[in-house]
Amino acid sequence: MYLALENHGGLTTTIDGIMRLVKDVKSPWFGVNLDTGNFRDIKLDTMYDHLARLAPYSVNVQVKVTMRDERKQNVPADFKRLASILTKAAYRGYIVLEYEEDDDPRQACPRVIAQLREAFA
Repeated sequence: MYLALENHGGLTTTIDGIMRLVKDVKSPWFGVNLDTGNFRDIKLDTMYDHLARLAPYSVNVQVKVTMRDERKQNVPADFKRLASILTKAAYRGYIVLEYEEDDDPRQACPRVIAQLREAFA
């Protein structure tokens, strides 16, 4: 059983804050619940760089369909880029779809899951 800290508010809002916590806890049973949509309002390349820094510490990954950039615009997540980041980090855990879009999830989720499977295949 792992204790996972999600990049979601408070000290974990920024990459420096969550990395400080991750490095301070010295336990093989501690890691990150990496949420791809929780670094917000920054440039997309910076956002992906932050995800890449956290990926080696991840014990679970929640993928969102969109990410909010520095213009506060929702842009589609690059599933292939996320897959590359996680592959380079040798991530071997679950990939969870966290669907927060306006479309009917019963209609949209099967399509999004197919896209995720293709990207991570």
